[in-house]
Amino acid sequence: MVTFSTLAECGARKITSSAIVGGVDAYYGKWPWQVSIRVDYASGSGNYHTCGGTLINKDYVLTANHCFDPLIGKPDPTEYEIVVGNHREDTIDQHQESFYVAEIITHSDYRALTMDNDITLLKLTSSVTFNDYIQPACLPSLNYGAGTDTWITGWGNQETVIQKETLQEVSVPIIDTATCNQKTWYDGEVTDNMFCAGLAEGGKDSCQGDSGGPVVVVNTEGFYEVIGVTSWGYGCADAKNPGVYTRVFNYVDWIAQNTGA
Repeated sequence: MVTFSTLAECGARKITSSAIVGGVDAYYGKWPWQVSIRVDYASGSGNYHTCGGTLINKDYVLTANHCFDPLIGKPDPTEYEIVVGNHREDTIDQHQESFYVAEIITHSDYRALTMDNDITLLKLTSSVTFNDYIQPACLPSLNYGAGTDTWITGWGNQETVIQKETLQEVSVPIIDTATCNQKTWYDGEVTDNMFCAGLAEGGKDSCQGDSGGPVVVVNTEGFYEVIGVTSWGYGCADAKNPGVYTRVFNYVDWIAQNTGA
């Protein structure tokens, strides 16, 4: 199998420097595949950040299905704006660009009650031009297991602060699914299409504002792969309630079929 990372056309971080809870501000350009998905009001009254996403190539963004609530009908692509190269939510950053959505490709087997198959693709109306601040992440080459260190990014809740203006980052390990499914944890709710990441004692987590955002790892070649989509959890950075993420490895074929990649 030829992976995206072996092509060296993704997962490269060009800028280097010496609702995330327990996280810190990221420096501008550190996570160039991070996307802000915004609801764009037809009234012209503005837009607001509703979910995160991951740029996976010049035409598609990977995010969560629950960001587009199927209970209120089929989502309208024209209502959404995709912002790339964004660092602060309260300013227009120097390398920030906006795109619109041509198509929302939801997973046909998504289950709102269990959050299984919580994954969606957004096709953009025009192609993204890559630069040092805007790059795609690679798709996973491996089904990464417990103990793997991950990076999670987003603008979501930090306990009492509803949303941080500056992109946040936090590093947490993947937790064994059997542990997450213990009765005092998630009691069997974590399916094979999901994984947990965090600390048993709590303190570091992603929160609601980070829904749909990326969970990435660095592969052996030094490229970043998006292995997770921020999906759900109980509370925020609580003990024995780590964040739960869609396992992207299980959907590589689905992504290829729907993007033509």
